[in-house]
Amino acid sequence: MTERLAVLLHREADTLSIPPAPVDRIVNNGRQRSRRRRAGQGMIGLTIVCVLGAALSPLVVGRDETPAQRQYVAASASEAYQRYGAFSTGSTVHIGNHDVTLPGKVKALYYTSLGVLVRTGASASTDSAGPSHYTLIHPDGSTKGIDLRMGDRVPGTDPSSPDVAYAEPTGDHWSLVVVSLVTGTEVARTQVDGAFTWGGWEAPPVTLYSDRMAALFDRGWVEFDWTAGTTRTIPGTAGAPLDAANGRYALHHDSGSPDWRIYGFDSTGLIRTIPVATAPPSSTLEGPFGTEYGTFSPDGRYVRLESNGAVFGPGNKVVSEPGPDRFVSVETGTSVRISGQRFYGWTPQGRTLSVDAEHDTITTCDPGTGACQSVHAHVGAGSVKLGGLSYES
Repeated sequence: MTERLAVLLHREADTLSIPPAPVDRIVNNGRQRSRRRRAGQGMIGLTIVCVLGAALSPLVVGRDETPAQRQYVAASASEAYQRYGAFSTGSTVHIGNHDVTLPGKVKALYYTSLGVLVRTGASASTDSAGPSHYTLIHPDGSTKGIDLRMGDRVPGTDPSSPDVAYAEPTGDHWSLVVVSLVTGTEVARTQVDGAFTWGGWEAPPVTLYSDRMAALFDRGWVEFDWTAGTTRTIPGTAGAPLDAANGRYALHHDSGSPDWRIYGFDSTGLIRTIPVATAPPSSTLEGPFGTEYGTFSPDGRYVRLESNGAVFGPGNKVVSEPGPDRFVSVETGTSVRISGQRFYGWTPQGRTLSVDAEHDTITTCDPGTGACQSVHAHVGAGSVKLGGLSYES
């Protein structure tokens, strides 16, 4: 892990004038650097873009009656959620072809099988002081408050699961907890031991898949199967980065190579190695390091490799958007490059999601083919947060 942190710090020192967004997010300050030493690109994809527009309801704009626009307008709430996902502008959450304005500022969005779980508070920063509130927004725009008191932690959700999971300190131990978003009540809990020194959150971050969750301790991923009532440490994951989705996790950088090696929590075999472009050797740093930054899609089917980070100017204004990016299928290894520079989130079904507030446009792309569709919608005013990205700091 020390090697990977040194790599990231080295990059930052070389690019202070126009820092790539992923590295800048890691070394922005000491607390964030502590939190994100092993977070990987999945935890450093935070992008906030100031946009102009008007927050109106309903979300759909009835102009340019293209086939894609007609499909968007006519889609059922559940179909629209799966295909177009969710994003927020200011305090308004756009989910599928509906929008909902919540009290407070949006901190983060988490995909679930029931809709998007939204964390709000007095500040849009996830590590700011004060309580957070959690609201489940269903695809039809209806809402349900969820009584969660997770504090400054990284919860786990999954687009195919109706649950949310998290870890919490319990004396000298840790509790792994699962809450049903259907009932709002706790459905499983177990207690484990283990050191957690690599991050600055109140408890180890977690991932959720099927009827299992896993928390990332110093010794690696510790899995809790609440149906069987068992826990185990995943072999070979000590020092693993926080890159996991839908039952898959990645190992990279710490073996002297930036390539992504993808495994399943339910198996010991390697699923896929994804080569990552490397930079020329440095006179002050031994070993190769990647010039592409990876993130999983929420459904774990694709890895996005970002070739160029966003460039920020004075006042943290965006000078140049990131990209172009390539998307690799975990199942087949097929790599597809989507041209253009833009900020990408994800939809629950694994399509890319980008928003152009200036032109009131939502664009989704199939990362397996590169085919994209754009629709018009009232995007609204405020800072954009895209579903499928982590905004934990």
